[in-house]
Amino acid sequence: MSNTTNLTYTGEIGVLGRKKTELQTSGVLVSSELQDELTREWNAPAIKNGRFVFCLESPDDGRLTTVLIINGKFAEKSPFHMVKTGPGKFEIWKDDEKYTDIVLLPRPKFYDNLTTDGVRMSDIAVIGEPDHLRSVLNQRCGYQRIGQACKFCAVESWWAGYTDKSPTHVAEVAEAAYQEGIASHVTLSTGTKLSRGKGLEDLVETAKLIQKKARVTMTLNFEPLSDFTMLESLLREGKAAGATTALCNIECFDESLREDIMPMKGKNTIEDYLRVWQTCVDIFEHNEVYTMVIAGLGESDESILKGVELAASTGVVASIVPHTPMRKAVYEDMRPPEVDRMLYLYEQALPIYEKYGLKLYGGTGGIYTSLKGM
Repeated sequence: MSNTTNLTYTGEIGVLGRKKTELQTSGVLVSSELQDELTREWNAPAIKNGRFVFCLESPDDGRLTTVLIINGKFAEKSPFHMVKTGPGKFEIWKDDEKYTDIVLLPRPKFYDNLTTDGVRMSDIAVIGEPDHLRSVLNQRCGYQRIGQACKFCAVESWWAGYTDKSPTHVAEVAEAAYQEGIASHVTLSTGTKLSRGKGLEDLVETAKLIQKKARVTMTLNFEPLSDFTMLESLLREGKAAGATTALCNIECFDESLREDIMPMKGKNTIEDYLRVWQTCVDIFEHNEVYTMVIAGLGESDESILKGVELAASTGVVASIVPHTPMRKAVYEDMRPPEVDRMLYLYEQALPIYEKYGLKLYGGTGGIYTSLKGM
């Protein structure tokens, strides 16, 4: 495998990788005046709630690396702030010096449209990366309602979206984004539904509706099901409807912490995840199944890296992300992990992916970077 196969992990873990990690773990301050402009004119529908994306451009090949910023309480003391330097030109400054140029994504036209029953489309789904639409169904998470929420999570306030969205809503927006030419992939996520399918059934229904309206590939993001007959049936239905990728996030590999951090979701053991991942790989194939691992919840580096290898050995890509504590989460007062720790974890993970023939963002749903103009 050539060295280019993994170069998208935070932009080669070089200058771009460090910049991305520093910005994510510090947050980026944006003045109220600039927030108003970005909300009106750019792809920043939730910037007033502290969530927005921009891209860092590689000077070598024009590759764009997407940076998701979550400005929790920790960001109040960030040294980074956004500056407008000209029409369509923006930079991030660190204190009184320029830190980096950034590329903002244009505001999609569909953001100004309404669904057939009058809901703003930008409250249903958003462009999360170039060419990539994201939506969260069942945003009123069942675990939140019974007081057993994952302590790092604030799903009900993600993107300040409409929490009662339906499969029909999402399909309408996917069609609009596809017709506008700005989405060829859709990630469908769900808060946990207190049902046998835990919300996966709604993702599959949505995928079927989207398939009738737009020629896009899709990712299904869900929690493990205990009913494996239902799991396999739903995943096969989803694949038939255009889903190409599965995302089943474990978040933490440390068994001693899992139930404390995730009182309900943590009852799913690592063995449960392995069984679900294997089912996903059997259906979607090698390098088309992902899981997210959060660094900074109290776990050890060893638990993360052993977990990355365990997932990789089954054909699953485990993507490591820093904990950027969200407002309204139980852990909102925590601090993100140190930059050097994150870079160490990335550097240790890359040879693991290579060992098992995995490309971090090589699957259909791994659209975290793109070549400029694509």
